[in-house]
Amino acid sequence: MKKFNVDEFIWLLILILLTTFIGYLLFSGYIYRFLSAKTAKNLWIALIILPILILAQIYKVISFNSRKDSSISYLPIILTLTIGVFISLNDFIIQESMNINVYSFKNKIADEALEISYENHHIIEEIDEGGEEFLGKYIIFTGFVHRHNNEQKFLLAREEMNCCVADSVIIGLKSISKDNFNDGQWIKVLGKIEYDGEYYLNIIEYIKVNPPNNQYF
Repeated sequence: MKKFNVDEFIWLLILILLTTFIGYLLFSGYIYRFLSAKTAKNLWIALIILPILILAQIYKVISFNSRKDSSISYLPIILTLTIGVFISLNDFIIQESMNINVYSFKNKIADEALEISYENHHIIEEIDEGGEEFLGKYIIFTGFVHRHNNEQKFLLAREEMNCCVADSVIIGLKSISKDNFNDGQWIKVLGKIEYDGEYYLNIIEYIKVNPPNNQYF
């Protein structure tokens, strides 16, 4: 006679929590704080496999009871996953409540400007190495202020990941503005590529913003 199997139910609970946690990380974009988009793609495979395992585990729950009840040994895993899910969801709620910035420019030039994003961030390297084709063009870019000493120009920067946070490097556009920014300040800017011996972004307008969910390229 089949009975409710406590051990198998605990494993089912673990699989559900793990699936919820990975699903949240992927769909919220929170995972990109730790892994590059290329590396994070592997988690989508896990997200496909886990529901299949859950269905198989549901069948195992109603099975012959094991002689030894070892369910208590799974409690640390369940507690860890539960805390992880709770912290992640709580962080998501806080981030949404802080996201009150207006991401629009008053200057109509912004409608024709090229916006640098994850998909085309190779433009940053192209401008730095030789940006003749971008000279005179208008650029929209969101990054943080990264200063070297007290130079007039600063780097409007993002961090680029090849695999994970540990191998991230700072990349960005040399920029200049009539206004002063604190080191580390996140801003979304509209600017024009100019040249004075090196290519740089002359900032025309800017908006102070919160750090985006995905801070890495």
